Amino acid sequence: MSNILYKETQYFRTLILILLLVVVILAATNIYLSNAETAASPAIYITTTLLFTGIIVLFYKLDIIITEDEAILSFGIGLVKRKIATNRLDLASTKILKTTLLWGIGYRFTPHGTLFNTRLGKAIHIKTKNKNSEFFVVTDNMEAIKTAVKKAQSISNT
Repeated sequence: MSNILYKETQYFRTLILILLLVVVILAATNIYLSNAETAASPAIYITTTLLFTGIIVLFYKLDIIITEDEAILSFGIGLVKRKIATNRLDLASTKILKTTLLWGIGYRFTPHGTLFNTRLGKAIHIKTKNKNSEFFVVTDNMEAIKTAVKKAQSISNT
């Protein structure tokens, strides 16, 4: 793996809190209703709890990594991610966009492309040179990302 020029980790606190609350409520409901005659099958509660736990594992954090070769956006344990070669990114197309509540939070399809975010705020949007893809993420460190991409491109051009 090539050298890491920039790395940021954002924890998805809202998702974690909401889903942990749901898991606790489901577990408490299962325990409470397990004594009732009309109780639903415990398999329903176990399956639902496992589903929400799986969502937490898949999306609990967002890693933004710029290496000498790639720009990587990765949720959770890394099953949901986007990798783009840094030499394919067109820094001249860089825009700063304010995300709206309508776009939501997480892995989102927006009018500007696929957005990776864990919160609302300003996002950096960099199209690829062929305009088919984009690096689009909410962050407070936009200048550091642009600098890291510029450095990675200068390294790959030498």
